[in-house]
Amino acid sequence: MKRLFFIVVTIVATLTATAQRKVTLDLNRTVALATDSSLAAEKYRSVLDTYRFAFLAWQASRKPQITLESTPLQYEQYMVQRYISEEDRDTYREQQMLYSEAAVGMTQDIEALGGTLYASTGLGFLHTFGGDTNYDEFTSVPIKVGYRQDLLGFNALKWNKRLEPIKLKKAEKAYAYNIESAAAQAVDLFFQLALAQDQLRMAEENLQTCDTIYAIACRRFKIASISKAELSILDLQRINAANAMENAIISRNEASRRLASFLGMEHNTDIELIIPTIYSPVKVDAEEAIRYARENNPVFIETRHAVEEARMEMEKAKVERRISLNIDASIGINQVADNFWDAYQKPLRQEKAMVTLSVPLKDWGKRKNNYLQAQSRLETAEKELSETTRDTELDVVISVDDYNKRHDLTENSRKSLNIAQEAYDAMLTRFIKGQATVNDLSLAQNYWQDARQNYTQSLQNYWTAFYRLRQLTLYDFNRHEIINHKSKQ
Repeated sequence: MKRLFFIVVTIVATLTATAQRKVTLDLNRTVALATDSSLAAEKYRSVLDTYRFAFLAWQASRKPQITLESTPLQYEQYMVQRYISEEDRDTYREQQMLYSEAAVGMTQDIEALGGTLYASTGLGFLHTFGGDTNYDEFTSVPIKVGYRQDLLGFNALKWNKRLEPIKLKKAEKAYAYNIESAAAQAVDLFFQLALAQDQLRMAEENLQTCDTIYAIACRRFKIASISKAELSILDLQRINAANAMENAIISRNEASRRLASFLGMEHNTDIELIIPTIYSPVKVDAEEAIRYARENNPVFIETRHAVEEARMEMEKAKVERRISLNIDASIGINQVADNFWDAYQKPLRQEKAMVTLSVPLKDWGKRKNNYLQAQSRLETAEKELSETTRDTELDVVISVDDYNKRHDLTENSRKSLNIAQEAYDAMLTRFIKGQATVNDLSLAQNYWQDARQNYTQSLQNYWTAFYRLRQLTLYDFNRHEIINHKSKQ
């Protein structure tokens, strides 16, 4: 008995686990899932994280960099030449050496000047043995401070300070743009399923109506109220309605699987939708939309960044045409002794100053052509910026016009649906009373079904235009705020 109970419980649990999970979604919830947990959103977050980590690495590079450089142990065995005064001749003797050193250094880039300030402290130990020599030496550098810079060279640090924040901003806006693209794709899949579900409901209603009408027609045929041909037509319509319902079920299931897969749900999730209405009567001004697009659209930011990079390359090529003058100066203290403590007693002053000069004499036009190439790239980038500005602004104007018109078109579709619904209900009543023909009823039904589909498609077009405008401007005109999608940290 216990074994039978266990088997029954196992079967029930298995059936429960494999049963379809039913979910009800409205448009807002669908968009929220698409922008939060879909595979597309995860991919876009990974791309943004790459740029964010690069920006954080650059910020860290602007701070003092402290490193420990060490040679824990170095051993050498070699032959050295020695002079023997008693014999007045040179000879070779075997020599062995143990060496160890460690130094802590700090560097700090000076962005305004393009140079590097550095400081270090270190200690070295040398033990020499073999032959007739055996001695220890310690060398210390308690402190050394210096500065090096290319006086006439290209200041990459200054340009990085200008370009790195633009790179991060471009990545953040591209992330928001892509997330809005995922939202628009979710809207499209949402309404594909909405249309499929509406078609299925109409097919079910049509089949039910056809069954009812056919049953009424059979009774009227018995009293010779309708002809055999009319009865056959109604029977054919009933069969066609059954086939249409099966096809509608297949289409609905396919649309449901596509939406579930995109939202990261199980493929067998049964999704029931709540069709939205228009909640925003706001009309968008084209000039206002263009202004937000210029500020937020990543295409604008990317082309502006390309222009800045081209300017940097041109300045670099221009500087490299001239002579190069570098300085490296340092000051510190050091000492050498045969024991550790004496190596830090009475330190000696250590100074270094170095100037290097590089003058291009003959490069066969290499530097000149590099400069002309950089100049050409800058001109190309500026033209691409103008072209991108023109094309994107045109897209914004078209999207604004489309969005503003879709509201009125959707409202007209809703009114048409109400009229078609009333006409069909009235025609169905007349048919039941024997006051309308089969053709009259079929025509009214077709008008009603077309109106339902047109209304759903109008809603789809409206919301698609709404999210397309959001994507182009990265601005929510309903809430009057800039769209900033936050990446998970």
